[in-house]
Parts: sequence; C-alpha cells; structure tokens
Amino acid sequence: MIIRCLAQRPGALQPLVARASRRAPRCTRTYTVPTLQNHNDLQRHGISGLLSRKGFNTAYTVYQQHMIDELNASTDGTPYENQEPKSLVIEFARDPTKAYAFNIASMAFNNHFFFRGINVNPDVQSQPSQDLTAQIRKDFSSVDTLRESFLSTAEAMFGPGFVWLVQTNDSHIGSLRILPTYLAGSPLSGAHYRRQSHDLNTHNADSYQALNKVGSFGAAAKQNNQPKKPLGGIDVIPLLCVNTWEHVWLKDFGMLGKRKYLEAWWDKIDWGFVRDNATLISRNDQTPKQFEYE
Repeated sequence: MIIRCLAQRPGALQPLVARASRRAPRCTRTYTVPTLQNHNDLQRHGISGLLSRKGFNTAYTVYQQHMIDELNASTDGTPYENQEPKSLVIEFARDPTKAYAFNIASMAFNNHFFFRGINVNPDVQSQPSQDLTAQIRKDFSSVDTLRESFLSTAEAMFGPGFVWLVQTNDSHIGSLRILPTYLAGSPLSGAHYRRQSHDLNTHNADSYQALNKVGSFGAAAKQNNQPKKPLGGIDVIPLLCVNTWEHVWLKDFGMLGKRKYLEAWWDKIDWGFVRDNATLISRNDQTPKQFEYE
C-alpha cells in the first residue's frame, strides 16, 4: 500500500531490534502534534458535518502523531532537530539521501495546513471576505466556478495527495491558481520536484553522487547562493488545501464517497484563514496585506 511505502524508513530491511537499540539512547521528541482550535471538542466529537470522532482521530490525531514520531526519529541527534517542518521540507528537497525525511516533514506540514483551513466552530458560517471574493472573481469569474474547478480537480486525482489554492508571487498582487500535489509533494517555494529513479536505500553517501548529474541536485544548484525557486515554475504562496489521502475520508464517506467528502469539506472552509494567507487590497485599505504562515 502507498501508506506503507511512505512510512518505510530508510534502512527498514535492517534488523528491527538493532535499529531500535541504536536509537534508544536518544529521541528527545522535539516535535509534538500541533493543537488545533477547539482541539478538545474535535477529539470528543469530530468536525460537525465533515468528520466523525473516529474519522478525526484517524486523519489527525493518529496520522499526525505518526508523522511527528517519524520526524523525531529522523532528525534526532542531527542539526535539523530544532527546525520547523516547513524549513525542513525546503532543506531536504534538494538532497536525494533525505527523500524519506522530506516525505514525512512535508506530510506533517501539509496535513496540519489542511486542518488549519477548516472552520471548526459549528456556530459560524464562514464566507469569503469582499476583497477575497473580488480576487476570486478576477481569476475564476465566480466563487461557484472556483468551487467546481477545485472539487473536480480533487475528485479526478487518481491517488492520494493534496489540492491547493495558491497565490502566485510573481507580481505586486499575485493571481490565484489551483495546484495539485501528489503523495507528499509540496507547494512551498524551494521544495522542488523530486525525480529519483534509484532506490537510495541501496546506496551510500559516496555512491549516490554518481547518480547526481545536473539540475537541482547538481553544482548549478549551489551557485551564487541565490534563493531556491521551484524548477520550471514560479513562486507560490499556499492559501488553502484539501487532503485527498483515502484514510481521511474512507471511514466516514465510504469507497464511493470521495465527492461527498469534498463537498462537505468545501462547506467547512475557514475563509478567514485563506484571507490571512493572501496578499490582497482591501476596499478600506489600499495597501497590500500579507500574512506569514507558519
């Protein structure tokens, strides 16, 4: 299964006892599962209209803890153990020997970002602000068109991943776009596409250099000490995402319930979170406002 492949730590074929004893002296558990708004209520009741208590437990409590445990094990005793997952995603993206660490850091960031974008207050019906609505109309003609395009993109994904609403960072006020990423792929600038044709579990730190020809893993990537930008694309700022991994929706919506899950999720979007992440010009304030997301 894909989840098992993602969760397979490098060196998984080594004896489990030896591996456990090697890590036993340390494991400082630097990373912990982030607390969500109304977290205790979510653990007791789930997210009304979207995920049951058991569904929330699987999709966030258990899965996020698994990613955090793996992140702690992968960074324990290294210079990376005190860095934020977002920083690790960008740092690991260019190193083919850290493919597994990239996957778990990216999934930890993506899944948390997904849940942060959900309105968990049952007494509040979240709606896009006027300035956000104006930007959506500019780029998609209407909120309804954005909804249909976004949900159709997510429904058509053959396999797990995330679908993002992003804002381009190529002008003063960037355009909104829909961006799908598969598996643990990341929309973060500098987190480049990882094209890796060899199983690096069979290579050591010296032998993998022979696979390192040109491009993001080659010498060109180190020139001029310039900011890392996505290959063949432009910088984007993530505003919102939906998680299409099956473990998120199967428990509550069933094998044929992906579309119903997506529609239920759309109705639970926290548009205030989206607005805070975006750079927009308000009618009352003609200066751009940008929120630095975690």
